[in-house]
Amino acid sequence: MKPVTLPLLQVLPSRKFQSLPRRLSRAQSRSHDRIRCVLPDVGAPDAVLRVPEAGRIPSDQNTQQTVTDDHASYFDADTVKPGSGKIITKATVVANKEMTKKASKELGRDVIVIDQWQTTDNVNDKGQTASPPMDASTQQYAVDKSSGEAVKWSGNMLDGKPTNYEGQTIKFPFQVDKNKTYRYWDSTLGKAFPMKYAGSEDIKGLKTYKFTQTIPKTKFTTMDVPGEVFGLPKGSKLADRYYTNDRTVWVEPETGVMMKLQEKQHQTLEVPNAKPVDAMLTTSTMTDETIKKNVDDYKTKSSQLKILRLWAPLLLGLLGLFALLLGLFVSLRAGRERRAARHERRDEREVDEVRHDDDSTLVFGDHPHSRGAHSADERGQY
Repeated sequence: MKPVTLPLLQVLPSRKFQSLPRRLSRAQSRSHDRIRCVLPDVGAPDAVLRVPEAGRIPSDQNTQQTVTDDHASYFDADTVKPGSGKIITKATVVANKEMTKKASKELGRDVIVIDQWQTTDNVNDKGQTASPPMDASTQQYAVDKSSGEAVKWSGNMLDGKPTNYEGQTIKFPFQVDKNKTYRYWDSTLGKAFPMKYAGSEDIKGLKTYKFTQTIPKTKFTTMDVPGEVFGLPKGSKLADRYYTNDRTVWVEPETGVMMKLQEKQHQTLEVPNAKPVDAMLTTSTMTDETIKKNVDDYKTKSSQLKILRLWAPLLLGLLGLFALLLGLFVSLRAGRERRAARHERRDEREVDEVRHDDDSTLVFGDHPHSRGAHSADERGQY
């Protein structure tokens, strides 16, 4: 069953994630021997904002999200009969740094390559999950760092098969436009479907945009199923598997990160001349702990990004105006100082010229001091 598409929450790298691909590979090979129940797609909003990289998805993603339904109905492959109870879907998303460099170089644009592992399983009365899980999947795909939209790339894979990913996957674009219809990826059918704005809603004190998507009943595979499942004689029956889904996501509009996700999914197994059998009937929703962690992480980040987006241009404009006025002031002051210096030099020249003119009118020996001294001598002789 394809897991629910959940927003991703940034967490510290964990060693248990390193062995997850190997465990999932073993789980996938075992689950192919069971009647698989494709569960909700756990998509992943990732950590998208750090001030040095505002408006870009960071390249060091290592995140995990969880969705559950305590009252799901499903076909229990362990007992080969209908079952009910709690199901849980977990998605782990890690950025593949090596492939990110390779894809960015090949595509000539700034992308991030995501490795995603996802499991879905039912929980027994003791709170334990079965082994193998109902569903296990691995994905690798390239995403544009700004828009969060899947990018066509040769390395895009779903369960090891080349896949043409499209539309939004782990997040919505920055500055979400509520008037726009987005295309959101559905991994069960392997294509993107329209998702439209359906109103605003506060999630734990944070304003979000609610987007909804309806996937009509669609046949997506055929599989061998025991005839007894349909009340028919023993023997394998080739059953058609149908899927429909009403998906809702609550998106923080500034960062484009999904705060909450819910999927109302119905899957049936159908053969001629028999009543359809439910393979899965669930309303799976992000756990309250996951939602709270998302809101706590992104409430501050969305404010930071909004401040940078709205106030940074204004501050830069004011700084530019201040620099212009400062330059004008310095220029005017320098001009006044140059004019004052010229006036001072001109005054000094005029004083020198007056002094020169006064000295040129004196007769040799008629210096005032000389005349005074001479008269005194003459008075002394008389």
